[in-house]
Amino acid sequence: MASTNIESQRGKNQTVGRTKPVASKRMWTKQEDAALIECLLTLALDPHWKGDNGTFRSEYLSYIEKMLVTKLPTAQIRANPHIESRVKLLKRQYNALSEMLNIGSGFGWNEEEKCLTAPKDVFDDWVRSHPTAAGLRNKSFPFFDDLVQIFGKKRATGTATETTADAVENLVMEDNTFLDALNVERNLYRPSSHIDPSTDV
Repeated sequence: MASTNIESQRGKNQTVGRTKPVASKRMWTKQEDAALIECLLTLALDPHWKGDNGTFRSEYLSYIEKMLVTKLPTAQIRANPHIESRVKLLKRQYNALSEMLNIGSGFGWNEEEKCLTAPKDVFDDWVRSHPTAAGLRNKSFPFFDDLVQIFGKKRATGTATETTADAVENLVMEDNTFLDALNVERNLYRPSSHIDPSTDV
């Protein structure tokens, strides 16, 4: 009987001494997302952490964990799996949004609401072949301009950066420039039969 009590007490002591496992899934708050974005942007501006090819150094997740401990000491956010999975999600959403905005046709950006706009039929048709874009229509992305600097291929420099609205406007301007050039080309190469007979040659 005494032996049983000793084993029972030993089991309790071992349980108490164990480290509580870190939950793999986490519901991120707006405050936590804002802190994470701020940390990522800090590293994106630092050539020590982000190279000209747009990639971060391998140990950047562990460094961000330390930064978040300072900003959110009670949050218990770990590099793996919390930060790693969140960064992957943010990057996946950023890439999906960027691809649609670069396509231009049917897609737009509401700068006030910070969200992608598109007719429902256009968006649904796109999602059929691009499932990662599901749920992004009219979804607010208040940090999207920061994500451009964080996940863009070029390292951010800290100077004035093109906003999402600027990028969309430039795409429209480029399309209009192309159409204008095409119309000029067509006018230059009209068949001779269209020339006014009264015009001197």
